Amino acid sequence: MDVLEAIEKRRSIRSYTDRPVEKDVLERLVKTAVKAPTGSGMEPWGFVVLQDQKEIDTLSERVKQKVLNNMADYPQFSQYESWLRNEKYHIFNHAGTVLIVYGDCASPWHVYDCSLVAGNIMLAAENEGIGCCWIGFAEALFNDADFKAEHHVPEGYHLVSTLSMGYTKVPVPPCTRKDPVFFSWTK
Repeated sequence: MDVLEAIEKRRSIRSYTDRPVEKDVLERLVKTAVKAPTGSGMEPWGFVVLQDQKEIDTLSERVKQKVLNNMADYPQFSQYESWLRNEKYHIFNHAGTVLIVYGDCASPWHVYDCSLVAGNIMLAAENEGIGCCWIGFAEALFNDADFKAEHHVPEGYHLVSTLSMGYTKVPVPPCTRKDPVFFSWTK
């Protein structure tokens, strides 16, 4: 699959098979992804991989409770309150793999650089039949000092992206978007 085909086919996937994403496949995806552009060549990324299903399930519940108990701190999630209150709702879509991308704040471009890496991971994963979904709710927990210490994230690193990942369970239709809006175009 070429990159244009991957861009056309890639969707946010929330339904995965039980087949685990193999360590060598995940390492290959990440090694490919870090070929992304990087401001001043600083390469500020670092990763945490979660593949223990019990831990992923527990973290889903912890995130839900933290957001619900502190909704005023997370106004961006207020529209999802009914989801968070649903005991069947799983933050990580019952994925067997959660990949967390952290950026070193010493780089003023860490958010951009690490977002490009996350985008590359999603495109490279499409080529492998692996679906991904960017999980915004994870910011409620994955930047906490306790979580970062437990997963050996160095001080000075900040959460940029959390991806649920797994082999795609059901086919999805092609992505559609509205036409781009050009505010200016000079010659």
